[in-house]
Amino acid sequence: MGPAIFSLTSYVRWLLLPLSWLYRAVVAVRNFMYDQKWLRSFEFDFPVILVGNLSTGGTGKTPHVLHIAQQLGKHYRVAVLSRGYKRKTSGYIVATMQSTVADIGDEPVLLKQRVPGLEVAVAENRLEGIAQLLLEEPAPEIIIMDDGFQHRKVKAGYNIILTSYNKTFIEDTLLPAGRLREPVSSLRRADMIIVSKCPPDMSKREAAEMRTSLQLMPLHQLFFTSYVYAPMMPLLQDQAVTAVPDYPHCLVVSGLASNDYLADYLKTKYARVDTIAFRDHHDYRIADLKNIQAALKENTVLVTTEKDAVKLRAFATTLKELGLSFFVLPVDVRFLFDGEEKFEEHIHRYVRDARYII
Repeated sequence: MGPAIFSLTSYVRWLLLPLSWLYRAVVAVRNFMYDQKWLRSFEFDFPVILVGNLSTGGTGKTPHVLHIAQQLGKHYRVAVLSRGYKRKTSGYIVATMQSTVADIGDEPVLLKQRVPGLEVAVAENRLEGIAQLLLEEPAPEIIIMDDGFQHRKVKAGYNIILTSYNKTFIEDTLLPAGRLREPVSSLRRADMIIVSKCPPDMSKREAAEMRTSLQLMPLHQLFFTSYVYAPMMPLLQDQAVTAVPDYPHCLVVSGLASNDYLADYLKTKYARVDTIAFRDHHDYRIADLKNIQAALKENTVLVTTEKDAVKLRAFATTLKELGLSFFVLPVDVRFLFDGEEKFEEHIHRYVRDARYII
């Protein structure tokens, strides 16, 4: 069955290649018009850092945005600007601790709840969003754009591009046959590349081989990161079970672009790991919760991600009625090969230089 599915998937992608070629042509014309300044990009005389990717997701962008915001937040007033994907509102909105996923989207809610003192705002028009943030009192000293590498109307001062260890941009192709939103040649606009979701024990030899395979330019700084998982916490403080049970099995429920890294980690902790995987940014419904209840076996820990937790908490009453006690697995990033200090050095140098220009 496995090879047949693979062959079918490959065949469908082969059929979609002509559309990918057409998509490439459209992107190339658009980028050419920006490069030639026929379409206008707006720059700013203060630090604007973009954290994005070439693909449609699955690179771990949110944990990296959070990590960078926390590091810079020790020295500067930092604001994060997001589009607010799949929110039910429009325009510019500043997040509060009471903001819901419908108000601002799941990732901005996660950022705000993880770091309450962090200023988080959403705006589908990034240019308008930056302008509005600068009117806030006090105004941020640094703006981090969560995604938006393809939003060329705004030209960030420093561009950080993520690519996943399991499938780098070199191994992918353009939409719709693949998952790339832009060709690899667009990396000429990037300053730093981070290979995310690497094995914690990745060797320096493998890193060197990957550096060669990525075919980067001399100007690109390259870093490797892995995930670090913290102890699990109850989704609800008053749920039926608040201490993580000492069960041999777990059921992980997630709506991510890719949950392979999460599942691999849990397999080191549990004898059996079952998964219920929804699409990225999935909007949960009561029917989903009933299906989860039906799939949950005895002696099984029910695990979910921080990104899913901000949506599942809206169903607190239903979860209690169904007897579902979720446990949330927090995640952070760790730079491999003692790269944290060098990473911070590059970021702080850019911020100092950009502030000096002011």
